[in-house]
Amino acid sequence: MSPGDDLRLLRTPEGHLPILMSWFQTQRLCREWGGPKFRFPFDAATFRADTRFGELPSYSLMSSNDDLLGFGQYYRRHDRCHLARLAIAPGHRGRRLGAELVARLGDVGCAQLRVRDCSLFVLHDNPSAIRLYERVGFAAADYPETTDALAGCVYMVWIRERSSSAAGQTA
Repeated sequence: MSPGDDLRLLRTPEGHLPILMSWFQTQRLCREWGGPKFRFPFDAATFRADTRFGELPSYSLMSSNDDLLGFGQYYRRHDRCHLARLAIAPGHRGRRLGAELVARLGDVGCAQLRVRDCSLFVLHDNPSAIRLYERVGFAAADYPETTDALAGCVYMVWIRERSSSAAGQTA
């Protein structure tokens, strides 16, 4: 599968949560994805609560065969579309799907929030994720406020032109 071929970004149905839960089998993987306050081990209820499912816009990247390939969320933070809890299914990593997820989710989030730029946090010891974000246009930036809660994180910002690559591809 080439990136972009027959991929769809759609609102995540609750039925995807058990699949998503299976992607994070260790505390390290869970914290890397969900942040330091994400509970592990988790159960269905704590996973749903800690993802803020139903509160935050949650999207699934789907294949033409309806396989769940990726997941991500967004919300407004410092007048940007802040991307959160980005993940690609373990069996599908290394295929540039992360770039597709970030671009499509960024397009949808920016359009919904009526902002131009995106931001995200990534752990400083996650070099593969940092390389992905840099490849799609993110750059490390100073966080606009002082807080100890983000120790160990890199704040990245994507200053970009308005894109319509995801327009018409969401459901």
